[in-house]
Amino acid sequence: MMRMTVRKSLMPALMALAIAPLSLAASAGSHSDDAIKGERYQHKHAEHLDAMQEHLGFDDDTRAELEAAHAELRDAHRELKAHEFASRDERHEAYHELHEQHRAALDEILTDEQREELRSAMREKMQEHHAERRKAMQERLTALVDSWELSDDEREALTEVRESLYADMRELREQAFDSREERRDAYRALRDEHHAALAELLDEQQLEELKATMQPKGRKHGHRHHGTRGHHPERNA
Repeated sequence: MMRMTVRKSLMPALMALAIAPLSLAASAGSHSDDAIKGERYQHKHAEHLDAMQEHLGFDDDTRAELEAAHAELRDAHRELKAHEFASRDERHEAYHELHEQHRAALDEILTDEQREELRSAMREKMQEHHAERRKAMQERLTALVDSWELSDDEREALTEVRESLYADMRELREQAFDSREERRDAYRALRDEHHAALAELLDEQQLEELKATMQPKGRKHGHRHHGTRGHHPERNA
């Protein structure tokens, strides 16, 4: 019973700690390559487009126009992926401009009511998808926590880092920035700060396992060493 209580109490902390570096970086536009983001963006549209159009009852002409707009988006993504950019910022701006152009194209095709219906349906679908991913992620994290042996002090420290993370993220979301670069730098600094705090609590292998656990489809972890997780002799000396 005690072990189950420990596992349940640790899950919110580890979930927040694991998600934080990814979500912070994503908010700043600096975590993953923009080409990968672009592929995911157009893939999600392709995955849901037919189902959404059928559900919303769009006529054949509207569906044909939407499919043509999506085909243009897909082709443009291929071109951007193959293009050599002078800097990461230039690449980011190119993908951002492409997505804005795609939104403008949709505005020309759909009425205000249709746009809202489509966005609402897409939000609902994405919420379902995210809920499924969160559930799968929690199952992976539960298995990971079950393989660690953390002291009471380390569990308490994880909780403190989690609470600090929540507070810092709320403050940053409410903060006004003069530019996208300033916002990105602020999120990057916060990400690095919390990663450093996490590194004080977990050893290198635990950090790698946590990172691997957050990968899509629960990519397998590396070799594990049981009985020594969470213990840092050099810090206890």
